[in-house]
Parts: sequence; structure tokens; C-alpha cells
Amino acid sequence: MLDKPNIYDQHASAFRSVSAFVVLDDQGERVATVALKFPKKGEGRLCAFVHILGLQMIKGWASGYGYDKRSAAVENAVSRIKISVEGLDPALARNITAFRLAAAAMGSRDWVNTLEAQGFRVLQAV
Repeated sequence: MLDKPNIYDQHASAFRSVSAFVVLDDQGERVATVALKFPKKGEGRLCAFVHILGLQMIKGWASGYGYDKRSAAVENAVSRIKISVEGLDPALARNITAFRLAAAAMGSRDWVNTLEAQGFRVLQAV
């Protein structure tokens, strides 16, 4: 009789090159998602898909090796938000501003830590 593959091993295999996160505000409401697509080879391009709810999803990337490409890719994505917060819903404006402030610190700190320093909670989903 053949052994059934372990469900956790199947999951790990299926999502080997992807990580997904949910970003919650201080009230526990989902305000953003972040998905990371890792390159097959370590030095390849890592892509970050950042979706602040209320905005169109944005894509950023980082290449090379020897540094935190996850944070660099998220920072690159957030830097592509060109919309002015003037006249936006106040909650959305706060979230965009907080993401921008967090991104400014991602060069020296992990992207999760910088978002959490802005009052968000980041949960890994995959």
C-alpha cells in the first residue's frame, strides 16, 4: 500500500515560491494584502504585489542577492503609489500615508516590522 502524501507537505510544495500576508488596522479590519513571489533561483527577481484596499494593486520587485529582497520589493511597490491623499476617504488617506512612512524605513528594517511600527498588524496567510 502506498503512503498518502502528507497534506502539509503538499501545501508546502504547492506554495513553495509564494508567501501571502494580510495587513490589519488597529481595529482588526483588513486594509491591505501583500503577496510575494520568489524567484526559482535566489538571485532572480522577487515580485511583491501590494493591494491597499481602495486602490488598484501595485507590483514592485527587487533583484540580486545579499540583502532583504522582500523588503526592497515591497518598498518598490509602495513607492509606485502616485495618488495624492488629498480629498480621499480619511481612512484610506491614513493607510496610504502610513504605508509610505513604513516604506521609507524598509531599507534598514524588515517590511513587516516597519508596517507594525505604523500601527498595523501583519499576518502571514500562506
